[in-house]
Amino acid sequence: MKEINRERMLNDFLTMVKIDSESLNEKNMGDYAKKFLSTIADEIHEDESKEAIGGNQSNIIAKINGNTRKKTLLFACHLDTVKPGIGVNPIVDNGIVRSDGTTILGADDKAGIASLFEALRYIKENDIDFPNLEIVFTVAEEIGLKGAKNLDFSLIKAKEGYALDSEDIEGIFVRAPSQNFVGIEIEGLEAHAGMSPEKGISAIKTAADAISKMPLGRLDSHTTSNMGVIQGGIATNIIPKTVSIKGEVRSHSEEKLAYYTDKIKSAVFDACRENRIQMPDGMIRTALCNIDISRAYNSMNVKPGESVLNRAVAVYKQLGIQCKLMTGGGGSDANVFNENGIKTVILGTGMSEVHSVKEYIKIDDMVTTAKIIIEIISHDE
Repeated sequence: MKEINRERMLNDFLTMVKIDSESLNEKNMGDYAKKFLSTIADEIHEDESKEAIGGNQSNIIAKINGNTRKKTLLFACHLDTVKPGIGVNPIVDNGIVRSDGTTILGADDKAGIASLFEALRYIKENDIDFPNLEIVFTVAEEIGLKGAKNLDFSLIKAKEGYALDSEDIEGIFVRAPSQNFVGIEIEGLEAHAGMSPEKGISAIKTAADAISKMPLGRLDSHTTSNMGVIQGGIATNIIPKTVSIKGEVRSHSEEKLAYYTDKIKSAVFDACRENRIQMPDGMIRTALCNIDISRAYNSMNVKPGESVLNRAVAVYKQLGIQCKLMTGGGGSDANVFNENGIKTVILGTGMSEVHSVKEYIKIDDMVTTAKIIIEIISHDE
């Protein structure tokens, strides 16, 4: 293999991380991606996902025509970043790129995009024999895989794919959990907190009682749960009438996902029954609740023997990279691709300390990712 153009790839990455692209505001990043794709792709499509999710950029699907005797392959990255991702100032120091500490870097997922761009340039410039390729750039991945969930899959023909979106450069992620979203609304009864607190039912106390009884954290080797957002109350001198709680349950086991989701619901019901007062007419009034459970995404499990996995493992071995088949704790676009009949594994790109202002990536890992992509594309099955 000829040398990867390291400087070109790095400059591409530095340019991209400076483009603001927090979830639902990916238009400028989308324009940058389309400008690159116009130099290399045979077709560029955009679906109608932005209308569905309320963003300013839709998913981008590009097609690069190759050897039709080989399997069409899909490569996917997401355009959005988490917050705080506005005004990123990347710093290059001793082979590592990091932010200045006031924002995230955006290596998640722009390092994957930069490596993919360089790999595509390489196969074109070096006349590599490659299959038909489908390149998918999704939006709003970081806020619930919204882009992938609204992707126009009629535009995609590939049945095997690779998502460039995880940390460990040696990792091939073959499993990821299902997730239930949990939305809880609790309604108490308002009263003056100083003059007549006994006439009120505190929605905040009810919520606290419920949360204290919920199974939270790492529940077993398959399952985690968390209550991450609590909103309620309007003043210190008012018994709070309403509270909103948002959380999640994740598991690789559908049975355990259902079991612990039910445990959370039961904790809310019990707390509402226990927080009660007697009304002037003698009737008992309890706290009320409404619980919304919805499926955020379904699990993925690419089993040994699948050709999409065999190809990647062979390439890692060929490049002398220790290969680790890994189980992820979070969802990604790959969950959605698998659910829609595209066998997809997640390739680690070396991004580190993601979703924090300490995020960084080694330039060498970006080079390695580009090499992995090139060898997967050119691999003889």
